[in-house]
Amino acid sequence: MAQQKKNVFKQVQFNYPLVKLVHDKYWIILSDSMRLKKISPDSFNIYIRVFKYEKTMEIWLKNTGDVKYQLFKTFYLCATSGDLGPKKYSKDGQIPEGFYEITNFNPKDKYKYLALKINFPNAVDRNIAEEAISTSIFIHGTCETTGDIVLDKEDMEQLYALCLEAKNRKEVLYVDIYPCHFSKENNEILITYPKKNIRFWDNIKDAYLYFEQYHWLPRINSNNKGQYIYEE
Repeated sequence: MAQQKKNVFKQVQFNYPLVKLVHDKYWIILSDSMRLKKISPDSFNIYIRVFKYEKTMEIWLKNTGDVKYQLFKTFYLCATSGDLGPKKYSKDGQIPEGFYEITNFNPKDKYKYLALKINFPNAVDRNIAEEAISTSIFIHGTCETTGDIVLDKEDMEQLYALCLEAKNRKEVLYVDIYPCHFSKENNEILITYPKKNIRFWDNIKDAYLYFEQYHWLPRINSNNKGQYIYEE
């Protein structure tokens, strides 16, 4: 009975033939790759980092009881839109920047292949926006975007299978979106942008540097000024 309860989410998703097909195609391969890194396919956390300038998505995994994440895979975005900087308008074409979670799985979307919805806009997004934002943002496998995060189909299928298994175990699926890696070279690019953007990047950079040092996520909240705040 406990095992049945554990698999409720996955079984509901398997009502969609595409999800079952994708899972059967990739899960054994992914599980073997995880075991090579000493990560249990039966109990793991997933953390996703997206870098707009580099057009990359990093997939980090760890055993549920471990402290540090390990880099598992790096995917490349097959299309991007907008510029560096957070999303401020519903129709500005910007990919947002900030800290999110995957909140919905929609394998039947007609226009977004294996769509994973993130919880945009959050409190900080609403504070920095220059109009009321109603746009939904997805990760999906259709290589067209006006603000979504898009992979090619094979990479999206692997990501969906990984997220499906983690969600089935009731894990939170974290997605952090950055303008770029905050390297010395990239900072030379960032300082050419408006001061509002630079202040925002200074705010999110702390979480980036923390993870770079410890491979562990700080607790992230927001204050009444519309800024992210961090707790170790």
